[in-house]
Amino acid sequence: MDMRLETLICDNYRNLNDNDKHIWSFILNNKKKCESMSIQELASSCNVSHTTILRFAQKLGLNGYSELKFYLKLDNQNNKTPVFDKIEYTKVFDDINKTMNVLVERDFTDVCKLLDTCNRIYAYGSGEVQNNAVKELKRTLLSIGELVNVLEGKEELKTISKYMKEDDIIFLYSLSGENKLVNDFAENLKRKGIKVISISRSGNNTLSKISDISIEFYTHEAARLDNDLNIIIGSQFFLVNEFLLLKYIEHKYSKN
Repeated sequence: MDMRLETLICDNYRNLNDNDKHIWSFILNNKKKCESMSIQELASSCNVSHTTILRFAQKLGLNGYSELKFYLKLDNQNNKTPVFDKIEYTKVFDDINKTMNVLVERDFTDVCKLLDTCNRIYAYGSGEVQNNAVKELKRTLLSIGELVNVLEGKEELKTISKYMKEDDIIFLYSLSGENKLVNDFAENLKRKGIKVISISRSGNNTLSKISDISIEFYTHEAARLDNDLNIIIGSQFFLVNEFLLLKYIEHKYSKN
């Protein structure tokens, strides 16, 4: 599991409101100071209630404020002077190459058969990049006559789960695979017999274990900026989409 706050923010960004983003901005710019703050002190500094701080932590999938401070302490301990090494170009190239090799060799028959037999297709992305990838999936599959229903926000997940049937499928896009909202949603759907297809970073993550089908890719933290924001390349989400399209076209033509 990725132990950085930035990853939790990225994976849960769509669930954050303006107050949450203001709290994160303050924490990001005052990490060392926040490490020793009580919840009341942080709430006062951000001009919000302590309940708002608690809800912010819970939206990140954390149990409460003490766990938020635990993550913050780890971040501060692991903090390094911002440096960009040109070797990262090679590492990113290797990540993309490894991802492409895995996708070329992977047998997508399991996914293609679900696309052939399902009633409705749904998709949800946990962060901004993931959401854009989900929208691209909709555009991609629409070109071959498959309609993807893109889900937006926490409340829509709660509502749609009541109406989804066993012959529906859902694609879940999550960078870390450790987004609590997404994982709880996936487990709920699995109990109803709905097939879950996850797209996430390679590793022993929770979402890949929950899913009926897991499509994984390679990426890593490529840079850390002056504000301690880590940069993780997310173009592999879109590579998965393109290969899924090609594999599905191959599947449909090979049947004829």
